[in-house]
Amino acid sequence: MFVIAAVTAAMIAILSAFNGIESVVTELFGTLDAPVAVVPQTGTVLSEDIGDWAIAQWGPDSEEPLIRHAAPVIEEETVVAFGAGAPLVVTMLAFDSLLLEAAPVERALRSKTWNPEMHGLPCVTLGIGVRNMLGIGRIHEGPEHALIQFKAPIRGKKLSKHRERAFQSREALGCDAFSINADLDSRYVLAPLSLAQDLFGLDGAVSRFELALMPGVSEEKAAEIMSASIDAAPEAIRIRTRSEKNQLITQTNRAEKWATFVILSFILVVAAFNVMASLTMLLLDKREDMAVLHAMGLSGWRLEQVFSLQGLLINTIGGAMGALAGIALVWGQKTYGWVQLQGSVIPAYPVELEWTDVVSTLTIVIAIGGVGSGWMVRRLVRRLLK
Repeated sequence: MFVIAAVTAAMIAILSAFNGIESVVTELFGTLDAPVAVVPQTGTVLSEDIGDWAIAQWGPDSEEPLIRHAAPVIEEETVVAFGAGAPLVVTMLAFDSLLLEAAPVERALRSKTWNPEMHGLPCVTLGIGVRNMLGIGRIHEGPEHALIQFKAPIRGKKLSKHRERAFQSREALGCDAFSINADLDSRYVLAPLSLAQDLFGLDGAVSRFELALMPGVSEEKAAEIMSASIDAAPEAIRIRTRSEKNQLITQTNRAEKWATFVILSFILVVAAFNVMASLTMLLLDKREDMAVLHAMGLSGWRLEQVFSLQGLLINTIGGAMGALAGIALVWGQKTYGWVQLQGSVIPAYPVELEWTDVVSTLTIVIAIGGVGSGWMVRRLVRRLLK
């Protein structure tokens, strides 16, 4: 019984750890994204009219309000240089204040406040990795300390023909830094929308619209309803969810989770043999009593039922004890952070309890224990009564 309880508790704790990792990954990679976005079906840009259409279609004044705002976003590759250092190719993510209501961007900033302008110059926020690669030891206030130059190809001009004249450059002030994860920190620069539109020549056009959902509206529900009505849009668009954008990471984590679940289920089979061994010893010990009861008219099927129910009860009680222990472990880790992660942006190992995992684990425990015990008891009782 205690072996069953230990394996059950371990399964729930490990599955909850995978859930915690998935939640953290989703949170980290979703810092710069709203739950739902409108992106072009083909090409790389949308007209700003799509934002007005989305608000009219799904906004607060529509028949079925789904979104509060449609935040325009530009995401393009650019070359950035600081002082005499080597230039660096980065991704500029430009937006206005509406995105702050759709995605938790400010949470990742060192200053915790988005500032689009300072000293009459546009302000950019550098990823920690980008800042280090540019050789900026520390972000200072003032253009004399962190005046950064951006270059981007002029649309319509061929690089092979015009060379340097095919690029246009703009200057901005490095006002802040952000830290999300190593990948984003080394690739992204956050900038005001006006700077990107000027640099890339995207007057009246954006890369996508990030949608701030109404309270209580889930990502899946919003995407389903929106996808059914996008045919009426003035341009070819599609709805992309945050989960879809990070699909590879999410699917990989879930595949690892369920592979671990299967492996632990095999361990549970081994643990179930302990219960079968205990029942075997009990049957051998009660062999004379079984013969007397059988002679008095108690059928073999009734004897099988008695011992099978006992095996099922052992597995059920052991599973219940293990489930309670596993839930307690997960609750304690989430509340008190017993297992710490030293030097990490996450202070304690993340865990997230999902009741589907508890139900799945208990189902496996009872099914394996019940079926195994019943099969073993049936064969042994018939042999002993011969």
